Amino acid sequence: MNRSICLFNSNRAWGGGEQWFLTHALLLAERGWRVCAVTHSSSVLGDRLSAHSHINLLRIPVGNLSFLNPAVLSRLVAFFRKNAVQSVILALPSDLKCGGIAARLAGVGDVIFRRGLALPTRDSLLNRFLFRRVLTKLLCNSEHTRRMVLSANTNLMAPSRTFVVYNGIDLPAFDALPGHPLVLRSHGSVVIGCAGRLTEQKGHQYLIDATALLRQRGLDVTVLLAGTGELEQELRARVASLGLEDCFRFLGFVEEMKQFYASIDIFALPSLWEGFGYVLSEAMSMRLPVVAFEASNIPEVVEHGGAGLLVPPRDVVAFADALEKLAQDPALRVRMGQNGRQRVESQFTLAKTFHALEKVLLA
Repeated sequence: MNRSICLFNSNRAWGGGEQWFLTHALLLAERGWRVCAVTHSSSVLGDRLSAHSHINLLRIPVGNLSFLNPAVLSRLVAFFRKNAVQSVILALPSDLKCGGIAARLAGVGDVIFRRGLALPTRDSLLNRFLFRRVLTKLLCNSEHTRRMVLSANTNLMAPSRTFVVYNGIDLPAFDALPGHPLVLRSHGSVVIGCAGRLTEQKGHQYLIDATALLRQRGLDVTVLLAGTGELEQELRARVASLGLEDCFRFLGFVEEMKQFYASIDIFALPSLWEGFGYVLSEAMSMRLPVVAFEASNIPEVVEHGGAGLLVPPRDVVAFADALEKLAQDPALRVRMGQNGRQRVESQFTLAKTFHALEKVLLA
């Protein structure tokens, strides 16, 4: 291949976007690309990339106003030129401003903004300049994300320069992981699992309220929550106020997610929006039926009536009804779980999505 590419992500915390950048840096290198990377000087992604000596890494403090700092721009321009970078993929809006401008100054021919959050781009003079004069391509992780990014100004970028590449899961590697349950099952109880940060976006309160309805209807259910976040104490208090402490377990951060999925019968995702939702494809790969809100990109991943049941956002009764339907019908759970596995195999494998990314890079 012998093409040079730079992956630029200055986010300090670790999340799905950072996992994507690490995975694809390593895959591109395996495929013969000359790969370099730019991260924040104090970031988890930088720490993990530093273990791979074949990837030339620049760690530099980058913030929202760094594009106004001549010293930062000069270091980036020199790094791009030294590595003869031909393509750069940028992660954050601050990266777009700083890394995008530096890439143009360095003569990089292909400047790509990868957007993983389904949020509108403000129709400002600066953004119009960046999208029309700096970027060559917009790369999104779902059709919904693409629509949302351009929703404030549909003329921000020509459709021919926008692309969708879904997030992929490395099925062979995932299947090879240990799959014994993280939590022992209670005899007779149907186990519902939810994984995600304990934040407003993830909508855990709707799952709590739906579980209260299930208990009122006489269903024996247990709920496992994987994740940490600023709403943990508030959610614990909600569980206690509804008398659900005997059926809810807060597991905190879970390192081995396959073992979490092996502990449950139904995967519930009450998110109000998602960028892509790795947890959906992971749960589906484990042949778990899904109950979720029909919001943002979720219908692109989970087919209603196929791999799971989708209900109107914030509708607690409909969410409870969907959970009850699956809890009372083991055969339906098996059928939908198998449908989900087949959908991951056909649409969301890392091999398939990486091939799609390479096509974008070479276009």
